[in-house]
Amino acid sequence: MSSIQRIVVIHDSIEARGGATGLARLAAIQYRKLGLNVTFLTGAPDDGSLDEYGIETHGLGQNRQIDQSARAALLSGLDNAAARQFVSNWISQNDTPSTAYHLHNWSHILSPGVFSALKPVAARTVVSCHDFFNVCPNGGLLHFPSGQPCNLKPMSTACWLSQCDRRSSLHKYWRMARHTILLRKADFSSSAMTFVCLHEGMKTVMQQAGFDAPDFTSIPNPATAYLDEPVDAASNEGFLFIGRLTPEKGADIAAAAADAAGVKLTMIGEGPLADELKAKYPAIAFPGFCQREAIAAHVRQARALIVPGRWREPYGLVIAEAALSGLPVLLSEPSTLAPKIEQLGMGAVFDPARPTALVETLEKWASDDELVRASSENAFKHANSICTSPEGWAKQFLNLMQDKLNESNANSK
Repeated sequence: MSSIQRIVVIHDSIEARGGATGLARLAAIQYRKLGLNVTFLTGAPDDGSLDEYGIETHGLGQNRQIDQSARAALLSGLDNAAARQFVSNWISQNDTPSTAYHLHNWSHILSPGVFSALKPVAARTVVSCHDFFNVCPNGGLLHFPSGQPCNLKPMSTACWLSQCDRRSSLHKYWRMARHTILLRKADFSSSAMTFVCLHEGMKTVMQQAGFDAPDFTSIPNPATAYLDEPVDAASNEGFLFIGRLTPEKGADIAAAAADAAGVKLTMIGEGPLADELKAKYPAIAFPGFCQREAIAAHVRQARALIVPGRWREPYGLVIAEAALSGLPVLLSEPSTLAPKIEQLGMGAVFDPARPTALVETLEKWASDDELVRASSENAFKHANSICTSPEGWAKQFLNLMQDKLNESNANSK
């Protein structure tokens, strides 16, 4: 049995801004801390930010499709030949039987072509599903214009006819074309890769949508508390929103409900709804994008976190980070973590499609200190059931990759 000697982390971007990129970076850093050689392949330019960890980084130097010209994005998004060759070249020049691969997001730069590049090493590859792009053409299992979760079978006739894209019908058909290419190149139903969801709730949603990869599992996301000690939530007055200020994240739902309920709200984040919400709700605080230390200061003053998304949030790192800090979570029903939050008494669940649902929830939570105190204690007590530590998370992936490497090497003899 040979041990893993190198792990190659592959992801669209490298800039440290949280989300999937933050997790791709964290994976690389944790693997390095465990004593492994690590290479990071990114479709973006190498910004040198991983050099201090001793991680070898190679950047293709491209921009995200949204920042490219329409013609360039149209072509490279379907199958980015340069990205495919970039990954393929590294493999042909550097691969060994003791090298494992960890693919993260591909939809912004790398394109479905990355799966073609990884075919020769598929048996030693794990894929983190940070979103729904591996099963849904628009990545959200959401009808964006209506803000309603979509239950159509992806790529069915009804799916083709549904005008679900957030931009236009033309963009919808481009996404359908891209997904057709993805299904051909990734060949999920017979793939030797292992696909990993962010937790069991997300895995269930993907399976119900028809994702049929034979090796499909889940590893709870890593999270760390914002605070060293649990917040005294019941002594606080205001509520908190952390995330992109977009319709799918329900930023407008949170703002409207807080205004109607007459409660204090701080909305941390940036996004296309920012200017509109600031103009419409002057009583709400909008500090913009905040570094972690600043977020912690707001958490220390909060009564509960509001997560009002219209879509099936695949995970929601802020949910786990808030819970670890003892902050209760008021979560919308479509979130894949909603059943767990409700079951463990870590907050409350509401229907984002019912206009008064969050208003009623906020009114109750603004006045019931005992409810807030009990939920805060439950959040702090049970948070570890919805997440792992960064170290434990990396070790679970490492064990998974070691098992794949052992099986791959045994089959090649």
